[in-house]
Amino acid sequence: MSDTHFGAENSILSHVPEGTTRVDPETPSAVLSQLVACLRTVVDTNTDERPPTLILHGDILELALADDNVAAMSFAGFIRLAFAGDRPLFDDRIYYVPGNHDHHLWETARERQYAHYIRGLAPGVAIGPPWHVTRLFEEPSTVTPEAELLNAVLSRLADRDLSVRVVYPNLGIESGDGERVIVVHHGHFTEPLYRLMSSLKAGLFPTQPSAREIWEWESDNFAWIDFFWSTLGRSGAAGVDVGLVYDMLQDKDALGRLAANLARFISGQLRNEFRPPASLVLTPLARWLVPKVATLERSVPDIVLSNKTVVGLHEYLSGPVRLQLERERTGSPGRELTFVFGHTHKPFERAEQVNGFPRPVSVVNSGGWVVDTKTTSAVQGAAVILIDADCGVASLRMYNQSDDPSSYAVRLMDAGSARDRALQTRLSAMLLFAATPWTTFSTEVAKAVTDRHRLLPLLIEEAVALTKEN
Repeated sequence: MSDTHFGAENSILSHVPEGTTRVDPETPSAVLSQLVACLRTVVDTNTDERPPTLILHGDILELALADDNVAAMSFAGFIRLAFAGDRPLFDDRIYYVPGNHDHHLWETARERQYAHYIRGLAPGVAIGPPWHVTRLFEEPSTVTPEAELLNAVLSRLADRDLSVRVVYPNLGIESGDGERVIVVHHGHFTEPLYRLMSSLKAGLFPTQPSAREIWEWESDNFAWIDFFWSTLGRSGAAGVDVGLVYDMLQDKDALGRLAANLARFISGQLRNEFRPPASLVLTPLARWLVPKVATLERSVPDIVLSNKTVVGLHEYLSGPVRLQLERERTGSPGRELTFVFGHTHKPFERAEQVNGFPRPVSVVNSGGWVVDTKTTSAVQGAAVILIDADCGVASLRMYNQSDDPSSYAVRLMDAGSARDRALQTRLSAMLLFAATPWTTFSTEVAKAVTDRHRLLPLLIEEAVALTKEN
């Protein structure tokens, strides 16, 4: 699963009481409760005595736009439901692949791991440079860092020994026969904005070699990602204002007011003689600059994947992912590859012919659980990606937005290969989507999407009111 954005007002997995615009983190939303009920139905089809492993691949906690305690309590509500009763939904070991909105969980985990490494050095031994990524494949000798914050949250919920292992930015899974590899990533590196520092470096210092390896992409850009998308929104009252800016990205008039205020502020910092000409330049510049953040993939609500993100997807797969596969598994590009990502909030399944891979790459997107447009977007929705022991993949499409509440229905999507279809066929025979809890889930999702479409204009109104001068 990805893009739950626990703690955000626009997440349908967060509970926003009727008549308010703020999250109540101590109460699970109706959608979350029904989602867990559906997942229990899936787990009941599992013949293995060991529960399945939960992989959360990014933007699970809303650390950019919600207070830490609200995000943590909302996440805790999910875990409490999932591990209730005699038969927990998941294995005690959870894997977490951070995204951009929860990137800071990786930063804290890697710094803790680096400190542990330094403490283990003998006196006089030189300290090596920090590392910015984990291995793609976990080995028996691998010490995988853990999310201390989330482990602390989980320790309060049950007498089970739950732990969250952090893998970043890619998690590899391979079949027992070695013929299939699955790579799980959040998806932010498919968009140019998250590689902004690499682009700036290439422009300012063109003779430097460009970043090719995964650790180069991350080491170039981690501070920018962490600051703007995972830390800035947590900066007290100023962080609340950043959240309002995110809401205003959906409204052209609100953006214009925000851009004008930005231009006025910058020109006000200049000496008097420079203010008139600066204002003439800065106002249109700010009006051009501020909406650029609104051109992210999630803000293109009418197509599943824009051309520029398709290009970014190919760049990421043919570059860092291929090199990481070759380094850790010789010959991997010749195997069958499935790439699972989220981030865009638009679930889909497709095959891509990618340079460096002789076979088409199956690409599966898990979508997202937020409503971040003012009007209905039929391509936005969420999926839960199921993987069996043979690395068969099934995309369980939980919903797509619709203006017709009766059209909401859960369905299995074709993820690609014969190996995938075997899993889909098995699940289709056991999961009765026309019965409860699936139908109840769909009813609750239809209500929640409608409610969030009503909520977003209210949040924008609150933000616009704050932009007006006294």
